[in-house]
Amino acid sequence: MVMKGPLYHLYVIMKKDLTEFYRVRARLVSMILLPILLMLLFGYMFPGNGTITHIPIAIVNQDQSTGAISVINSFIYMAQSGKTFNVITYSSLSQAEQALLEGKVYAVVIFRQGFGQELSTGSATVQVIVDQMNPTLDQIVTAGIQQIFSQLNVQLSTAHGFPAYFGTVSVNFQGLIPGAPSSFEFLAPGFIAMSVVMGGLAGLAMAFSRERELGTMDGILMTPVSRFSIVMGKAMAQAVRGIISGIIIVILSILLFGVKIYGNVFLMALILFLGILAFTGLGIIATSFVSDQESAQMIMLMLEMPMIFISGIFYPVLQLPWWLRDIAYMFPLVYTVTGFRSVMVMNAPLSAVWNDVLVLLIYSIVTFAIAIPLFQRMVTK
Repeated sequence: MVMKGPLYHLYVIMKKDLTEFYRVRARLVSMILLPILLMLLFGYMFPGNGTITHIPIAIVNQDQSTGAISVINSFIYMAQSGKTFNVITYSSLSQAEQALLEGKVYAVVIFRQGFGQELSTGSATVQVIVDQMNPTLDQIVTAGIQQIFSQLNVQLSTAHGFPAYFGTVSVNFQGLIPGAPSSFEFLAPGFIAMSVVMGGLAGLAMAFSRERELGTMDGILMTPVSRFSIVMGKAMAQAVRGIISGIIIVILSILLFGVKIYGNVFLMALILFLGILAFTGLGIIATSFVSDQESAQMIMLMLEMPMIFISGIFYPVLQLPWWLRDIAYMFPLVYTVTGFRSVMVMNAPLSAVWNDVLVLLIYSIVTFAIAIPLFQRMVTK
């Protein structure tokens, strides 16, 4: 009898594990697709020339003088001809600020009453409100607006297209929230939302697959408990765990990094709660076709990694190509991050984040309407 050495035993164990991995098609497909998705994502999510174009900004004209209208028309022409901005005109400042809170525009340029008179006497000031939601995008917006007004001042000084008595325009930038908050203060809401809802996506799916793998799910199914109660009970438990986790992260952000909360904490909790529900429903659907925990983890990873990078946590969604932006808006993480950040950072009321709340609510209802029948089919196999 020939004795087999350690190298042979190593080969046998390796072969066994690889064969088992190959037989579980969900793991194999996930392993192949994940690096492909990540490479395509990183290749397409950044603009080829490193710039972002067609950023929507608002203009509010409170001065109907000839001088103000002349400067405004020149500003709009220069902003849109350079393809950096898309200019939207609002009749009132309150409408423009509401659009800023809702994420429809990224800055509001205000020509206040008396602008034309000030310009004719030597110097006039334009007020610009930026949304402060993403430091990278804020820098692009402020630099672009400043450059346009610098070019306008050159034309004004040479009387090129303007009356010779016109002066110069200065720009005053400010945010909706007073002070000079740090970049982390605006990144923190995205991290908090991501940590909580991603935990919901993985936690509940792992709970189902683990209980099926261990056999404890069979014991639960033998009790007089409806499938609806099982799914929703586990979902509610995961939601409570997620909210507790979110509270801990928020407290640490405040104590260690000086993060401030400007909005309603109950509205923040509502958005996180709906985000968790939406993701737990999605997690059940995604893992309903596998019975082991490792395959479920692979599928969750394949869903989580792309969503993290296209949800607006690290980079502006506006930076994505239009088709990738449309894909991003198919997943609930974008609405969770946007709504949570708007409330926490910009003190947005319910009316400003109502679309995000509604989408998350609909997403939760639809995913669970699909997940419960799938769970029924999964446990009766």
